[in-house]
Order: sequence, then structure tokens, then C-alpha cells
Amino acid sequence: MKPRPAISLPSPAWLLAALLWLLPGCKSDIDPARLENLRDDLDAVITGERGAPPPEDAARGGWDTEVFGARAQETLEAFAHLLDSPPGKTPADGLLAEEFTSSALRPAGLEETFRDRHFIVRKAPAGKQAASRKGRGGLEAALGELLEAFAGSTGRHSKLKLFEVALGDGNSARTRTYFQLGGRFEEGTFQVKATWLSNWTRAGERWLLKSTEVESYEEAIGLTGAEPLFTDCTKASLAGNAAFRSQLLPGLDHWMGRIELRMGIDIGGWQGLAIGDIDGDGRDDLYVCQPGGLPNRLFVQNTDGTVTERSAELGVDWLESTHSALFVDLDNDGDQDLLVGLEPGVLIHENDGKGRFTPKTARLLPAALPYSLAAADYDLDGDLDVYVCCYNRRKGANRHLVFARPVPYHDANNGGRNVLLRNDGRWRFSHATVRAGLDANNRRFSYAAAWEDFDNDGDQDLYVANDFGRNNLYRNDSGRFTDIAATAGAEDISPGMSSCWGDYDNDGLMDLYVSNMFSSAGNRITSQGRFHQGASEETRAQFRRHARGNTLLKNMGNGSFSDVSEAAGITIGRWAWGSKFADLNNDGWEDLLVTNGFITQQDTGDL
Repeated sequence: MKPRPAISLPSPAWLLAALLWLLPGCKSDIDPARLENLRDDLDAVITGERGAPPPEDAARGGWDTEVFGARAQETLEAFAHLLDSPPGKTPADGLLAEEFTSSALRPAGLEETFRDRHFIVRKAPAGKQAASRKGRGGLEAALGELLEAFAGSTGRHSKLKLFEVALGDGNSARTRTYFQLGGRFEEGTFQVKATWLSNWTRAGERWLLKSTEVESYEEAIGLTGAEPLFTDCTKASLAGNAAFRSQLLPGLDHWMGRIELRMGIDIGGWQGLAIGDIDGDGRDDLYVCQPGGLPNRLFVQNTDGTVTERSAELGVDWLESTHSALFVDLDNDGDQDLLVGLEPGVLIHENDGKGRFTPKTARLLPAALPYSLAAADYDLDGDLDVYVCCYNRRKGANRHLVFARPVPYHDANNGGRNVLLRNDGRWRFSHATVRAGLDANNRRFSYAAAWEDFDNDGDQDLYVANDFGRNNLYRNDSGRFTDIAATAGAEDISPGMSSCWGDYDNDGLMDLYVSNMFSSAGNRITSQGRFHQGASEETRAQFRRHARGNTLLKNMGNGSFSDVSEAAGITIGRWAWGSKFADLNNDGWEDLLVTNGFITQQDTGDL
């Protein structure tokens, strides 16, 4: 049997998501008392009880989009606050122009686009929504119609991300805002996601909201009685282990002040994990990488779904800073061997068939740190070879603090050199990077790689997701690689953090998803005219792309890819690390699971 590609990602967490979506109750009319409270609240918004807004802050460096954006965000949040707070007066700065118009905030004629035993998804029809709501009464009606869908709900909460600001002649502006509104019912939850396009006009020191138009609208509801797709079993599975309670749960912040930097602990906390059946019992086991000074942990799964920590017993409790690990059969004996990316290099362990590991060779890499590992039989000789993404780190006395400075920031070419380790059999590996053609464009800040035969010619091609710039697509031609990312339309110049292959449209061709960083502030600032003055428009466009978010590349079947991210609605995310295609609900279509996070707080601001 042909060896299957394998991959490890530097994901910061073991994701066990909990989802519960159930159908909200419906009412034909809005409660008159609630509608009267809504009118009172709107009076406060429109008349501006707190007086004129403060003048623009010159100390903010003249970044007009950020000065204006802060005001626009406050105004929009004032309106949104009416939807997620108990009835009552909500004073706010009133910024409605006399000629204000709005489309329906919950469009009519919603079309059902998805249904299974768990979910119903409805979307607004494509095309521009008519601005049928006018003036104060129009906004009142639009908010009331949206609120009607949440009649009887509790815990309503909204979130807005103002991710685009375009200033006109000094008296006009346009904004795009991502809007989310959720609520809970006795049976479950209900969620609305929309994008608003708003126009503003200036009147003296005030900015008045002139119009709001819904560009996109989607609501997700659940079906009464449906069981959740996922249940968080983290505590039930892991909490019985002292290592989980004392080391994993406290988190990086706890250990930063307790472990010396020279041990290899760093502010990123970019430790990885590996999942595989180490003892052939049919149950997946878990290997967790840790910062330097803390031992890596191997959790072996029991028959009842709990796990037992057996790292020292099985010989894999390494103390070096570890960012990657991978279970994979390197010697074709039917069991899962283990690769561990330690600070000095990649360490390879042989599995004795019962889950006990013996190191076979070490220090295969140059100085660059191995951030992730991916395995495939690239030369079709019957055994699995290993590709190592090496990112980069600051050298010298402060090398444990942060990574090296990318130069240039938007298209860096001073990262660590990735390495292809060719499996020569009998636990011998050779550096094949140069002779295989994989040293081309090989100085980028590589986070993760994914193998796949995207052109259906029988050999494994390779995609590499790079931070701070261009990605690589290496086409495999009989064991010799050529980077075709530029000509194939797959460079995706952005902070690439992971990549995965999947046939999202069921056309028989493997498509490509790349997780990146989405930043509301980055989108606003990089689109401003004074940003990076003197640079070429191409460079400015690359910076704008850097903050756009995630990417879906459709395989066109002719060696090229088409960016369908906007049409698929997958760009606006968060700080996206790992990603994976999987048919989560068994409906025959591949879904996407993406891990997000970096800042540990409820309100992540512009992220």
C-alpha cells in the first residue's frame, strides 16, 4: 500500500469544540412595550444627549481613518447596544443625518442554503438590498425587525469589527463593518452574521450616519432536540493526570516567570502536538509538546476514553523546547514511530510495536528551529520521507525571546532554511533539499507544510505556508520539485500559518485552504492614502493583503488556482493557526475547522 502523507501543525491547543444550535421561538408581532422602549433608546441615539463629540486628537499622529473609525465604531455600537441590552434608555452620541436611509437589517426573502439534523442556515439573496427604511422611523423599523427574530431570547450579545474606512473629500466617508448578534433560548442558541456598508457625512464637528446597507446576511439556527456535534471532553479525559493539572492547565503565562529563558521557553507558546495509535489497540493517543524546562507528555488512551500519562515510562519525556511532533510509520513495520522537533534538531524514535520508543538518530537539522513536520513518499520508493519547516529565531543571547526580524516585513526572505529528509531505509536519512529542488525560495518564515497530489499525476506535491509573505507550491515531477506558486496563482502573500487540502466543491480536484491573520486595524490602516507613502502600489497592495484574512484557493484543473475566498465567505476570521478539512456532519461535503487565538482575554479588540 502506498504510504499516506502525514502532517504535524504547530497548533497552540487541542481543540475540542462544543456546538449547540436550536430553533428559536417565533412571534408574528413585536411586543408593544419593548417597541416603545426601543423608540426611547433611539431618541437618545438620534438627539445626542451627551452633546457634541470631542475634537479629533492630534496626538494620534494624524491617522484620519483611526480617528474617524473610533467615532464610527462607537456610533454603530450604540445602535447595536439597543439589541443586546435590557430595555431602557441608552444615552449615546446621536449621529443620524436627516436624509438617513437603511436597508432592512434582517432582509426579507431569506433563502435556505443548508439543512441537516443539526443546523439550518439561511442567507439573504445575492444583490444589493433596497434602502427602504428612511429617517429615524426607518432605523427604528430596521432594528425592530432584527430584534423580532430574538423575541424571547436571553443573553443577547453583539460584536462589531469595523474593518474598512475610506475617507472622501473631508466631508464624506464610507465604512464596512462585520456584525454579529447572538442570543439564547431555552432550547439553544441563534446567531446572525452580517456585513454592513455605511456612508457618513460631516456636519461641523460631527460625523452623521447617512446610510447603512446590508451587503451580506446569514443566520444559523438549530433544530429542536438535536444533539450537539461536539462535546468538550477535555476534563473528563485528561483531568485524572497530575501532569495535566499541574503543567498544562496553568498555561504559558504561569511558567514564563518560573522557568529561565535559557531553557527555551518563549513568549510565543508555539508548542505542537501529535495524535496516533502507538500500541495498536485501535485508540488514538496524544503527544503534547511543551516549552523548554517542562517535559513533553504522552497520554495513552484507555478503554473508557480517559488517558494515562506515560511519558517517562515510554521514553519520550524530553525537556528541550519542542514545537512539533509527528506519529508516522518510518520503517514500514505497521506501527507508529515518533518524530520530535527539539530545539537542537529532529529526534527520531523507533516504536517497538507496544508503544515503547527508542531514539535512533538526532541533530539532523541545521541551527534553525523545526516548527512543524510533514511526511510523504515523495520519490515513490515505498517509504516515508520528512519535510521540516524551520521558521527562524533571533540568534545570540536573546534568541529565546522572539523570532528574528523579517526583512522585508511584507515579503520576508531571511527566514530559516527548510529541510527535506530522504528516508534511505534502515533508519538512515539524508538531506535531499538541494538535489530535490526544494531549496528554491527557501528563506521564508515557514510555519507548516502539506503534501498532496494536486495535479493527479501520481506523486506528492508540496505546499508551504509562510509567515510575512509569499507561500510556496512545489510541483513534484518524478522526485524533482519546481516552485510554481507564482504562475499557479497560489502565493497568497500574507502571514500564512497553516495549510490543508480538500475537495470543498466535490469536483474531484484537491483545493487549498490557507489560514492567515485577520486584523480589522490592519485593513483600515493599510488602505489609507498616507500609509507607506513613497512605496509602489504593488507593495502597498501586499500590505493590504497581509491583513485580509484566510484564503480558499480553488483548483482549476489546469495547474492553476483561483482565489474564491470572498465568494466563499471565509476571509474574516481571527488569528488563525491550524486548519483542517473534514466532513464533520457526514453529509458528503468537507467542512473546515480552524483554530484561533493569541491574546488571552474576552475582548480581543481589532484581532
